[in-house]
Amino acid sequence: MKKVYNDTPDNFAEIQTYVITNVEDIAKAIILADKCFFYDACAFRNHMRILNPECIFEYIKRMGGIVVITRCIVMELCSNDNLLWKEHIEYLKKMYQYGIKILLMYEEDAFHVLNTCYSGTAQINLMLSFAIRAAKSKTGTIENILNNNSALRKEIFISSENKDSSLAKRFFREARNGKSSGDDLGETLVAVCIHMLSNIREITEYKYIMLTDDKGAIASLGKVMKNVKEYIGSSCISGITTPKLCQLMVQEHIIEDKKEIESIINAGSIGEFIKIYCSEQFELSPCEKSISVAEFAKKITNNAGVKIYL
Repeated sequence: MKKVYNDTPDNFAEIQTYVITNVEDIAKAIILADKCFFYDACAFRNHMRILNPECIFEYIKRMGGIVVITRCIVMELCSNDNLLWKEHIEYLKKMYQYGIKILLMYEEDAFHVLNTCYSGTAQINLMLSFAIRAAKSKTGTIENILNNNSALRKEIFISSENKDSSLAKRFFREARNGKSSGDDLGETLVAVCIHMLSNIREITEYKYIMLTDDKGAIASLGKVMKNVKEYIGSSCISGITTPKLCQLMVQEHIIEDKKEIESIINAGSIGEFIKIYCSEQFELSPCEKSISVAEFAKKITNNAGVKIYL
């Protein structure tokens, strides 16, 4: 029998104190933040297993960042019984106690954030249309959903002057209702949200960052990054994997011990070796390499000139 997903966990009361859900507060927090770190389900699960995740919280805080978790990602975390695990709850609690703002937002809240900066509904709906085009794949969940709802597809892709303020809500709800086990919907909808938010002009670069250890999510995000750069003209989106995050934390002098880095990487239970996309000191271009966790920790702590991309 097909699993039925719910965008609100049955034990939501256990995290209610730690997260911000009011749409007005969400809009204000996103606009004022220097960095918005969007978690995908894979990275969240990996990070919640880290024994001492305070190093991650410190990095986010130093960047002037907030954490954003979308409803579809929550649906993926509640994989079987619509309940958040005790590990999920404890990780959110630790993050909250460290002073990090955590937004638990419906994907359609991105419309409201844009509505505080732009007065035209038709203009925002056009931003939604461009975002969906850039993020979806030809065979993914969103494509299937729109193929089964020709009226909604027409509203999104053909009606250039759509002034219906409910369009974003109806699209994202339809998308979440089409969620199925093992699909890429959560990460794709995050990419749609980030693309939409990229229309807000920022002073600093790379405001919207997806924390992900999913290669498929990185590919989807890459299309969005390219599209935003080409048509909006800004570099405001990036993705950070856990290995990349480790190097960033080393550069900020948040962590220096090789054993601590090994512990962070091993929390993801990936085995003795990891695959990273990197370039060594004298290499002219990056490539994917398989390297032991111990060697990885050594390389990024001894100033060997290696640069981690993914």
